[in-house]
Amino acid sequence: MLKERIKELNVSLKLYKDSLGTERYKVKPEKRVPVEVGQIRVLFWMPNEYVLVYHIEDSGLVHAVPLTVWVSLTTCGIKIHLPEYVEGFPKLYAPLPFHVYIRKEILEEEGVPVYKVRPETIEKVLRAVDRAPTWSAIKPIREFLKLVWKRYGDITLGSLFYTHLDNV
Repeated sequence: MLKERIKELNVSLKLYKDSLGTERYKVKPEKRVPVEVGQIRVLFWMPNEYVLVYHIEDSGLVHAVPLTVWVSLTTCGIKIHLPEYVEGFPKLYAPLPFHVYIRKEILEEEGVPVYKVRPETIEKVLRAVDRAPTWSAIKPIREFLKLVWKRYGDITLGSLFYTHLDNV
């Protein structure tokens, strides 16, 4: 049974790796939507990435939790189910076990909101993320977490530097 599960995880990881690209598409200025707390936003990267916005600083630095549609490849135990009427987007997401920081402008230029969750949902997600391990003994999960973190790493550091250097 464990061998089958690991085999399935390896297939999912391979599909994710095969879809990775450097493309990051821009939203037309007239289609941009302001960032709000509680939004699940899709980022038009290759492949699409998703974040749950839980705090916005006055400086424009957004605190978010990355979400994944590759729900079997995360260490967080909770899932977010979207209603059926959200057309064109996955219906099931799972948080990743870390937080990211992104400038509001990046989220508005490179993504749009998919859905807005209630404050109670944000609290549940934050509790689950804080309790979830950031590492896994299961190799495909560990590799997936590293790959996704790498995608957000430069943006997180750049956003923090930009925000703090701008205020100096």
